Amino acid sequence: MISFLFVDTERVWRGGQEQLFTLLTGLRRRGHEIHLACPPEAPLAAQAKGERITVHPLRIRSEVSLPATLRLMSILRRVRPQILAFNTPRAILAGTVASRFSNVRGQVIFRRVQFPLRKSLFTRLKYRWGIDCIITNSEAIRRQLQVDGLSLSSIRTVYEGVELSRFSQYSDYRRTGSGPLVVGNVAHMSPEKGLNYLVQAAALIPEVRTRLRFVLVGDGRCLPELKDSVRALALEEIFEFPGFQSNTLDFFRRFDIFVLPSLSEGLPSAILEAMASSLPVVASRTGGIPELVIDGETGLLVPPADAAALARAIDHLAGHPDAARYMGQRGRARVEEQFTMERKILDTENICESLLHR
Repeated sequence: MISFLFVDTERVWRGGQEQLFTLLTGLRRRGHEIHLACPPEAPLAAQAKGERITVHPLRIRSEVSLPATLRLMSILRRVRPQILAFNTPRAILAGTVASRFSNVRGQVIFRRVQFPLRKSLFTRLKYRWGIDCIITNSEAIRRQLQVDGLSLSSIRTVYEGVELSRFSQYSDYRRTGSGPLVVGNVAHMSPEKGLNYLVQAAALIPEVRTRLRFVLVGDGRCLPELKDSVRALALEEIFEFPGFQSNTLDFFRRFDIFVLPSLSEGLPSAILEAMASSLPVVASRTGGIPELVIDGETGLLVPPADAAALARAIDHLAGHPDAARYMGQRGRARVEEQFTMERKILDTENICESLLHR
């Protein structure tokens, strides 16, 4: 058994928090002792408590924070974890300093975004001093960290996974009946998701008002702008914005095609869930997405920020249902082969055990 303290500083629920939550629950079911330090008002805190994971309140508003360092020192002395793991970067420096006064045997950073590291001495120190391993969820992020000057020997890739049993009832789902096809998306509506290009693409698809409906699930600062764009293009009748949803399984069942036009991406859980739901995927060729979606086999990849290419890909799948069905089936098979939750948990567990047995 390994004792863990995971630290997350976000007050919102995004892919990184969902991916951490599944890791926490999976490791706990494997018999490990799991503690979580995060803002008490965060959705992650409520979810963790629901799984009987011990949550320690922690607020960090600045990377250089004496109160946060002292708070982490107090938590570490009580919990006495073997592994201290950071899910977000803001807590790394405070946690590393605090660990100097405790019996932590390994420090791990989970890196889930492809953004380049800042070119500063502070950032280099943060990602090197006292850090034993950086776990990325795609090879694209691993390569980016190498470009940023970190040693590949300290970086390991563990792909995200899904609990296939949650999607089994949809694995043989096939659309029946007539009417418009549903093009769906589930994402935090931030600029890097490129959802404005999806709105632009919709306006370029022939006879779109009779053939398609678009359902964009999520919330974020880009939502008002997206709604404005839909109104400006007179597409209100075919766009639906359900807002943030804690349970998205019913939406995946409604979808016929899943689209994610990201400008930058790590390894999106939403694409994994779409593939597990036997949906064909249209997505940008960026970040870790090509490690998930095989172009022409499990979906179609297009250049980022290219509304015309996005429109052509959606139009192609809408007009070729047999090809779309085949891609959905191959996507489901690919998840079963390479992106299971069991594999994610075991790979993470093995890395952490190796740190303790050095």
